Amino acid sequence: MTRPRRLACTAGLLLGLSLGLGGCTTLQRLAHALGDRAPQPLEFRHEDGVSSTYYEFSLGASAQPDTVLFFYGGSGCPSWKYVMPDYVRGLPVDARVFVLNKRFVADRSTGLFGCGREFHLANHPAQWASDYARFIDVRLRALAWQPRRVVLVGVSEGALVAARVARSEPRVTHLALIGAGGYSLRRSLEVLREQGAIAFDVAAGTRDIAADPRSLDKTWYGQPYRWWSEVLDLRLGDDLLALDVPVLLGMGEADRSVPVASARSLAAEFQAAGKRNLRLEVYPGADHRLSAPGVEYRDAFFGTLGELLRGPAEADAAASGWPLSGGGS
Repeated sequence: MTRPRRLACTAGLLLGLSLGLGGCTTLQRLAHALGDRAPQPLEFRHEDGVSSTYYEFSLGASAQPDTVLFFYGGSGCPSWKYVMPDYVRGLPVDARVFVLNKRFVADRSTGLFGCGREFHLANHPAQWASDYARFIDVRLRALAWQPRRVVLVGVSEGALVAARVARSEPRVTHLALIGAGGYSLRRSLEVLREQGAIAFDVAAGTRDIAADPRSLDKTWYGQPYRWWSEVLDLRLGDDLLALDVPVLLGMGEADRSVPVASARSLAAEFQAAGKRNLRLEVYPGADHRLSAPGVEYRDAFFGTLGELLRGPAEADAAASGWPLSGGGS
C-alpha cells in the first residue's frame, strides 16, 4: 500500500467512523461496484436543489413487503455502492431497502483521496438529519403500499443521525445501530487512548480544534476542525433514551474505534431509566465492522434483526420488555 493511500486509510478509517466498509477499498469491492450485483444509482433532489445519490432494491420475493429499511452511513465520503446489497444478506425477511449517500458523494466515490470542499461544507449533523428525514418521508409517501415496519439503520456516525431522526418520525418502528454507544466521541477517544488503542494526543488535538472550531482548512486525522467541533460532544444516548421503539445495537468486543464500554454504559443507562427497549449484542473478538478472524458477525446481526421483526409481538416489544443484552455480551 502506498504511503498516501495508507495515510488516507488512517485518516478516514482509523477512528472507525466510516460506513464500516471493511478497511481500505479492495479490488474485490471495486469489482463488486462494476459488477451486476451492485445497485444502480438513483437521484434524490433535496429542497434546495442539490441532489444526492441513493439506491433502492428488494430482498425476497414480495413486491410489497411488510418491512422497509433506510440506511445512513458513517463519516467520510465512500459510496454505499461498494457493499450493497451484500451488506444485508443476513436479513431473513422480505424488505424494500433504501440507501442514501451523503451530499456530494458520487456513485463510485471511494473516499480515499479526499472528499472536496462542497462535501465538507454540507457535512454536519443538522444537514445529515434534515436530509435523512426528508428522504424517508418522500420515499415512504411514494410507496404504493403501507409497510408495517419502518427500520432506520445507522452505522457508526450514522447511528447519531438515525436516532435523531427516529425521534421526529412517528412512522419509524425499529432502530438498528452498528458500532455506536453511549459515550460522546470525545470520551470514546479518551478511553481508547487510555487503553492504548490509539496513540495520538487527544487532549492536544481537541484544544487545537476548540481554538478554531469553524475551520474547514485545518484538519485532524482526516476531518476538518468544524466536523470535529460539531460531533465531539454529541451523545447518542440523549436521543435513544427519548425513544420507545425497539433498538438493536451491535458492537464488536474488540472494537478499537468505539470502545465496547461505551455500548455497555448505554445499556446501563437504559436499565437505570427503567427502559427495556434496547437490545445489545456484543460479538466476541469482533472489530468495528463486526468482523472477527474467520467470522463475519454482520450477518448474525441482521439475522437477529430479522427474528425481532418477524416475531409475533414485535409491535409491543418495548412494552413487554426486551433483554438488555444478548449473546456474547
